[in-house]
Amino acid sequence: MIIACEPICRGFEHATVNAGLLAVIAEAFPAEQLLFLAEEGQLSRVRVDLQQQQRSGISYEPLTLQSGKAEMSERFRNESQLVAGLFERVRESGGSLLIFTCISEVTLRAIKEQLKRFPRIHCVAVLHGVLASVVKRPSWFPWKNKYTFRTWFLQDNSPQLTYLVPGESIEQEVVSRFPALQPYLISIDMPYCFAAEKEHLPFTEGTVTFGALGVLRKVKGSHEFLRLAREVRQQATPCRPEFVCVGPIVDKKLRKLITDDVSIPSPDAPLPAELFERHVRQLDYAVFLHASETYTFGVSGVLLDSFSYLKPIIALKNPCMSYYFRRMGNIGYLCDDYEQLKQVVLRLLDNPPREEYLAQVRALKAGRETMTTPSTAAMLRDKLTERGAC
Repeated sequence: MIIACEPICRGFEHATVNAGLLAVIAEAFPAEQLLFLAEEGQLSRVRVDLQQQQRSGISYEPLTLQSGKAEMSERFRNESQLVAGLFERVRESGGSLLIFTCISEVTLRAIKEQLKRFPRIHCVAVLHGVLASVVKRPSWFPWKNKYTFRTWFLQDNSPQLTYLVPGESIEQEVVSRFPALQPYLISIDMPYCFAAEKEHLPFTEGTVTFGALGVLRKVKGSHEFLRLAREVRQQATPCRPEFVCVGPIVDKKLRKLITDDVSIPSPDAPLPAELFERHVRQLDYAVFLHASETYTFGVSGVLLDSFSYLKPIIALKNPCMSYYFRRMGNIGYLCDDYEQLKQVVLRLLDNPPREEYLAQVRALKAGRETMTTPSTAAMLRDKLTERGAC
């Protein structure tokens, strides 16, 4: 048996990515029973995704997560009990592989506490947003660094523990800064179950539709998307621009920036999966205004949504975006700064390039074929086998 656990995310957060990861694990190790533990809301969303894929061999168990606002000592006590219990269950089942689909600094500390007690169990920790904290300058006060993710990430590493990052570009960024971590780090494409292809006719009725996908937060550049909509719609253009935010507003400070220039189908709650898909499919372009450092150490789930629904991308340069443009070819427009991105939008409104658009869609389709579940599963199986994890 393989046990996978989501100790951090609740509800819809990372649910699509976790469903994709479980599909990859099940495909990589078809002879193993796979058990997934997560918070009830997360569990139900992941289960629905996997049932739609008709993915068998996976069982589910709800998990009660403690509040992330608790004191550090209480968080660590709770996390230690959870992690120790999971290691014990793997041993009792006769298995040897425990996977955490996301971790915090507390989770990592608890994992390293258990490794010596269970020498035959290999642990895989998937790193998402927390990885960005490793480049933060340590405090001058040593006691403030004692329990940071950076501290626990860089010390006491073991062949029993493999860090899994979603993308070769991220692995390269980490190893370039911390070469000693190379023996403990592997990468695969971000697991994702791509949607069925459906025909989309762009630029209908003289309109070009630009969309921002996912929750509205300043860290994702949502304030710049609202600014873009406002400034572009103030100008006279041959084609009519439409701007849509396909996700709820989670940064309350952004509400004062909302104008009639942007449509937000569900400002207060995440859209059900079928409505999210419907709105994304109606877009012509997906726009990404994330700051350059935002996805140096991570891949945006909504970037994969744009791949899934074959939406050409208009984005600011960052290591993640640059990597996919190099890998997949002409999949849209990569811009140095906000002003250049705005000029791209205005140029598209002046003369929508239908032939280029279709070529970009073809490049997206070909590119995502290299990131299917079977190919990613083979990659995961080979790399874990090399590390002696299976």
